[in-house]
Amino acid sequence: FPVIDNDELAKIQTLEARQGFPKTVTRHGLYPVAGGAAALRRRLDELCQEALQAVEHGTQFLVLSDRDTSADLAPIPSLLMIAAVHHFLIRRERRLQVSLIAEAGDVREVHHVALLIGYGASAVNPYLAMETCEELVRRGLLTSVSAHQAVRNLISALGSGVLKIMSKMGISTVGSYTGAQTFEAVGLDQALIDEFFTGTVSKLGGVGLEVLERENAARHALAYQLDPSAVAHEHLPEGG
Repeated sequence: FPVIDNDELAKIQTLEARQGFPKTVTRHGLYPVAGGAAALRRRLDELCQEALQAVEHGTQFLVLSDRDTSADLAPIPSLLMIAAVHHFLIRRERRLQVSLIAEAGDVREVHHVALLIGYGASAVNPYLAMETCEELVRRGLLTSVSAHQAVRNLISALGSGVLKIMSKMGISTVGSYTGAQTFEAVGLDQALIDEFFTGTVSKLGGVGLEVLERENAARHALAYQLDPSAVAHEHLPEGG
């Protein structure tokens, strides 16, 4: 099943490097937000090199995480992070030696999971969405299920949604869908696609890494206000 909970991810992260057990490495995709697009690109390059080094040392599971953000460190969008490492390892002829796992706080719906798997992730851990379900139960906004069952329902819905997308395309296994890139890009610059989403069709062109970083920095600024008490009563913007 392509969507995993925190316990399943923890099992993978704590596998021991001994005979019969794969070796797991976790890398965090965070960059100094004050550095702008240059800092984002530098961290992506570092992540790719760290991934290559890990694979050359026998790593079989590579967890790419956006946890541990701070006022100074912003998370790299999980799709950009996964796709960058995926294509870098393909170019270095090391991709088949490791499985990529996304520990992603920005996954909220089926399409997000489908994109991550389509661009190289073998499994996705939407930790923030699961914590949100638990919080809804604790606050009494969900009353018909327990916190545990709410999380299981979310995982089932996300995973089943991806399987439905696959079945409509005639793809029968998650392994066949992983890295298949059955998408067309709308609104992305060709240079960005060639570097990070190599092979994706794009007929219109659009924004580059600089604009993506500005949008990411704006979301980060909303999360880390200078005076949090001033906006504590406000709802999160829905976006879209």
